[in-house]
Amino acid sequence: MKSAFLHGELKEEVYVQQPIGFMKLGEEEKVYRLRKALYELKQALRAWYNKIETYFLRNGFEIFFCEHTLFTKSKGGKILIVSLYVDDLIYTGNDESMCNDFTSSMMLEFDMSNLGRMRYFLGIEILQNSHGIFMCQRKYARDVLTRFGIQDCNAVKNPIVPGTKLSKNEARNQVDATQFKQVVGSLMYLDATRPDLMYGVSLISKFMANPIEIHWFAVKRILRYLKGTTKLGIYYKKGRPLIS
Repeated sequence: MKSAFLHGELKEEVYVQQPIGFMKLGEEEKVYRLRKALYELKQALRAWYNKIETYFLRNGFEIFFCEHTLFTKSKGGKILIVSLYVDDLIYTGNDESMCNDFTSSMMLEFDMSNLGRMRYFLGIEILQNSHGIFMCQRKYARDVLTRFGIQDCNAVKNPIVPGTKLSKNEARNQVDATQFKQVVGSLMYLDATRPDLMYGVSLISKFMANPIEIHWFAVKRILRYLKGTTKLGIYYKKGRPLIS
């Protein structure tokens, strides 16, 4: 969506000084009242969401009950799903004509660019073909390793040593809690396409308040496992709902 925030219509009275180069001679002390939002305006994001939400509801979409940025439209067994992220939209459906009609309608209503099939979105790489859809986070995983200086470490074959038990009460030296939280938070986002990391990340996340050396060693092992498995992801095979 091009210049998305400029589409938002303001409900409050907001005034701005006359911009340099557009000042009216003899009335320089006067201000402009905004009818639509501008970038960096506090109300801009809310005004834009209200605008796009109104469009969706007017065109027969429903807001998903537990996610207000997810919209669905059903008609005679056909379904269209649209996800909104600030000024980016991704959509899918089981009917090509329904998707094409949606694209044409959006193009008429807003100034948009159609980027085609999704390949990269919010750090997630997507490969689509006639056999299914593969999702991974290779680039993001490499960036995480580089950010924390583990890019040249030796890889291991499992994210956690079998039988490992971590405790909060062990008498060990404390580690940098801020860095520990940063690593754990970065690993949590990898769970979107890496279910093999979920147990280990969930385990270490319990100790973010007061991490000690043994917890840091567990985090480093997960990073070393990540080093050798950056290409792993989730493959949704066509015609089969199960993840393989």
